Amino acid sequence: MMGFLCTGCVGFQGFIKKTGPEYEAEVRGWQRVIETRGGNGMWLVNRGYRTGDDIVALATCSALSHVGILDAENGVVIESLWNGNVTNSLANFVDMSHRVVLVQPEGWTPETGREALAKARGELDKKYDFAGLIGLPSTNRWYCSELASWSWGREANRFGPWNVIHPRRLPNMGTILFDSGPRDGRLDE
Repeated sequence: MMGFLCTGCVGFQGFIKKTGPEYEAEVRGWQRVIETRGGNGMWLVNRGYRTGDDIVALATCSALSHVGILDAENGVVIESLWNGNVTNSLANFVDMSHRVVLVQPEGWTPETGREALAKARGELDKKYDFAGLIGLPSTNRWYCSELASWSWGREANRFGPWNVIHPRRLPNMGTILFDSGPRDGRLDE
């Protein structure tokens, strides 16, 4: 049983950040692909290296733990982190990723992408929706995948644990344009 807990749960993948020149080159390659293929309002779903990512991945035994909304024109990502909704550089977001998936939400056009991005940007500085993670959402707070899906017009703030929007669901709500696979030190382009 202990062996399964330590090796069988995909949530353990990405628990320890791999560093070194080969990993840095790989991650910069991911960034180049996202800059080339990505558009405003698209989602970057990842398995990140933050403590919150570890908690989500382990608690749900998932290979994906977080999502950000891409602002391609400015090279930033809008994220809901424990300290609230913030912008982060694309370079830092990718660097903090064990794996990153670029998702073009269903119905994406340059215009709808700009609208979704503007909607998400309007929620900057709002607090994190901790209770929403267990199905008790707040109307004035956000967790990452809730903000991402809401910015595209999907209903948010629905009560019940069955209504929690997990990051692993977002790739199924659009088209995957790039999936880096796990950080392994090999170029993925």
